[in-house]
Amino acid sequence: MITRLRGKKSFHFVLISGLLTGAAILAAMISAVAEQVGEHDLATLSSKAALGLALIIVLYVIPRLARSVRLEYLHSEYSLHLPNSGLVFLAMILLVTVLALTSGNNLLYLVLAVLLATMFVSWGVSRMSISGVTVSVKHPDHIFAGEDVPFEVVVANRKRFLPSFSVITAMSEISGKPAERQIAWLGYFPVVPPRTNCKSRVIRVFPHRGRIPVKGIIVASGFPFGFIEQRRFIEFESEHIVYPQPQPLEDFEQALTVIQGRMESHLKGSGSDLYAIRQYLSTDHHHHIDWKATAKTSRLMVREFTRDDDWKVTLAFDNRTPEDVGSNPAYQEKFERAVCLAASLIDYLIRDGAEVRLLTGDEDSGYGIGRQHCYALLRQLAPVEIATIGADDDEAEEEIVNVLDDELTIQQPGQEQPVILIACRAFSSRSGLYSPESVQDILIEDA
Repeated sequence: MITRLRGKKSFHFVLISGLLTGAAILAAMISAVAEQVGEHDLATLSSKAALGLALIIVLYVIPRLARSVRLEYLHSEYSLHLPNSGLVFLAMILLVTVLALTSGNNLLYLVLAVLLATMFVSWGVSRMSISGVTVSVKHPDHIFAGEDVPFEVVVANRKRFLPSFSVITAMSEISGKPAERQIAWLGYFPVVPPRTNCKSRVIRVFPHRGRIPVKGIIVASGFPFGFIEQRRFIEFESEHIVYPQPQPLEDFEQALTVIQGRMESHLKGSGSDLYAIRQYLSTDHHHHIDWKATAKTSRLMVREFTRDDDWKVTLAFDNRTPEDVGSNPAYQEKFERAVCLAASLIDYLIRDGAEVRLLTGDEDSGYGIGRQHCYALLRQLAPVEIATIGADDDEAEEEIVNVLDDELTIQQPGQEQPVILIACRAFSSRSGLYSPESVQDILIEDA
């Protein structure tokens, strides 16, 4: 049994810690006895030895215990945090401990006991304050970048008799570039009585669009002294979808030319706006004959009207970018502005009654109308990021199916629907990938 224990690290740690602690206690006892019998030199030497052994214990034992506690907390929803005031208080405890061991003054031992008791009370009461507490957070379903978003935080104390004091709530999120875990503080509750719910309202602003994963809720308390802050992590999986903020189309010069004429695309139909006057065909209805034009040309002429009763628009956002262009910070700003332009076009077209379809990479929203469809398109557009393609990466380029291939092949002559392509110059109609007559492209570089 002893042979097996000798091979374990924990056995060596306990053995060495016990020897060091026993030697320190023995040196302190020798110092006390020597002081009583008048051997001052031996008492001084023994007290210094006891102090040295105490420092060795601090340097050897405490870091290993801290690692063990940290590993235990990793498997628990509770964690311990020492604020600056707690670190100062620990330094004071260490100082009083050294003075008490070196001088043997009973008053210092009494002060040390009070300090240790204060630390223990701070740990126990803060732990009690966050136990039995649940938190729920409500926020709007649709969040836009740059807008004030109200978050309603409800803290419920499930304990029967004990209140919770100085409760702080926060949300653990993964955001930023590069993505990293961040803490968003939600609210502070001075006291939550037992069997009671307390509500708080906080305004948050998300500066950037995108998908923000939420990992859980943090409940913390440093009551009563603030030397120790106990934290409790309530894990759950969720996410915030932050939409790009639509802007007035007057802010985008390219969009004004695209939407000119209400995006009717000059297609003939049964609308009320005149499209063109042409020569009569046998399939034309006689009600469409323009007698004035017939008299002037001496030929039978008919009027054609724009088709405004079946207004469908396809908006394609091609995020592919050459590698040397995508790494440019100026282009990245243009890309964000292009995403904002796409959101502005979606908002404008939906408000104007069009059936809008959004293509992003392999995602196809399908045609739809109304505000709910608008929110669905913005949700699809929110996580779009730059997809860089190397100059000699031919295989990767062949694997990527162009977002407009299917759309342009199924359209019948004379029944084309307006198609707007937002892409960089290398993947626009100006690069020869599409016919300029089939799409109306907007360059990201000019956004």
